[in-house]
Amino acid sequence: MTNLWRRVKDYAAYHGAGYTLRRAAEKLWERTLHPYERVWRGMRTPESELEAQRQSPPAAGLISVLIPVYNTEPALLRALAASLQAQTYPDWEACLYDDCSTRAETLSALDEIGALDGRLHVHHGERNQGISGSTNSAAALAAGEWLALCDHDDLLEPDALWQVARVIAQEQPDLIYSDEDKVTENGRWHTDPHFKPDFCPDNLRAGNYICHLMVVRKALFKQVGGLRGAFNGSQDHDLALRCTEVTRRVAHIPRVLYHWRTVRSSVSHQNLMRCVEASRRAVEEHMARIGWPGQAEIQRGNLRLRYEIKGAPSVDVFVMAAAGQNAQACADMLAADSWPDKQVSVISAGQDDRYAAMNRAAASSLADMLLFVDASVTDASDGLIEELMMYAQRDDVGAVTPRLLSRRGRITHGGFAVGMEGLAQCREQNLPSHANGWHLLMQTSHNVAAVSAACVMIRRDHFIPFDEGYREGLGAVDWSLSLIQRGLRHVFTPHGQGVCESGALLLTGRARHEADAARFAARWPGVQDPCYSALFSRKKANYRLMRRLEKRRWKHAA
Repeated sequence: MTNLWRRVKDYAAYHGAGYTLRRAAEKLWERTLHPYERVWRGMRTPESELEAQRQSPPAAGLISVLIPVYNTEPALLRALAASLQAQTYPDWEACLYDDCSTRAETLSALDEIGALDGRLHVHHGERNQGISGSTNSAAALAAGEWLALCDHDDLLEPDALWQVARVIAQEQPDLIYSDEDKVTENGRWHTDPHFKPDFCPDNLRAGNYICHLMVVRKALFKQVGGLRGAFNGSQDHDLALRCTEVTRRVAHIPRVLYHWRTVRSSVSHQNLMRCVEASRRAVEEHMARIGWPGQAEIQRGNLRLRYEIKGAPSVDVFVMAAAGQNAQACADMLAADSWPDKQVSVISAGQDDRYAAMNRAAASSLADMLLFVDASVTDASDGLIEELMMYAQRDDVGAVTPRLLSRRGRITHGGFAVGMEGLAQCREQNLPSHANGWHLLMQTSHNVAAVSAACVMIRRDHFIPFDEGYREGLGAVDWSLSLIQRGLRHVFTPHGQGVCESGALLLTGRARHEADAARFAARWPGVQDPCYSALFSRKKANYRLMRRLEKRRWKHAA
């Protein structure tokens, strides 16, 4: 109880009493009424569809499920085995590799499981190798072209491997991952769902959002050298980083197919900081391997990346000022930024020609980097230019934006989610600045589909002209999506910030400029956001499930 009270006090000291009370109420609601349990039951594939899957398995070949085992509770092993036997996809095998368990009950349960089904293969190691070594040994024994990584105490949905096989048959990727949630140790309640984005490399560098279910082509697993024991605790994160250095053929299945059991004896529960440290080292090595070296630091239990800036890039800072707007304060603030090679200019632009003025400014520049800042931005963090440049310098990055706040310390811009009511919405709008947000996204750098023109940096050679037909914030969203079409990704970093309440640019209201909305809708009909799950509500970009999911009326896509 003493440790719990200390944790609550520390949390309140950082987040404030109001937000702490709100989170406490949410946790109490979850633990007493279990609202997600009802959602999950409504999301499950119905038996009629499971039967149809059994009758029409995709042509994907053998999938080998790798399960390292060490002193596992027999009941949990049996539950996992039962979830495998319930799979609607028949062409699988499970390689349960015992890492020299010392519990007689575990060994007895393994023998029992091995006799249940010819597809359940039990192997006993001769020496204890740890989770990475035993998983590699299981992979060496696997006959399938595809390797599915599974913990010894977790559960698979009945159609997990069928859905994987469908994606293999249709897309032939090299790495596949699904959404997931957690299940209590007694198996009664499902909690903490993680509805994930499509492949986002900056999200992966900040933390292992891929996690479970992860399926890797065996040839790729061998090519990268399998799991590495030096990263035990975050060995899957290290593997995902190394795999995605080699291939971009990564497929996301937006369905909860994996249930991660909340067993307190697991490595991730017992040694959380050791796992984070292993992730830190894995990410730092990864940064060097991809040619953009730097440091990964642990801050508040999260990873903060600091890329080394190559050379000394020059920056043209354009302060965009509307008629009659005093831009001097903003210009002076940016001129005082610690980055040495910069030129700050004030550009006068009315609402009707803002994007034309930005295009003219970019065309006149000879600098390596372009930074556009609305004159209303104040209180920019020290070193803002360097923070944005760390990401903007990369060959794969288009626009980079910082966190923008209101004067009350609430988020006014955290990147845009697109495909929303109003076409685009600020993600986590009005969330307190110190809040973690959905799966820590407001405290870690990550990819977004679109950014605001209120504060954005881009490499000059990556710049493309804005569509001058727009008047307000949708013009920057259109520009962002056009850059994605060219193969570039956008980055949001919470480690740089400023104060800005410019509603038209930040799209903070519900109404959109009528002509802008018509122009955008015609250009981007049915646009989907790769960085924001389609399962979330389209009303606000606050990571809340759609109402039809909450009401358990989810229709399953084929």
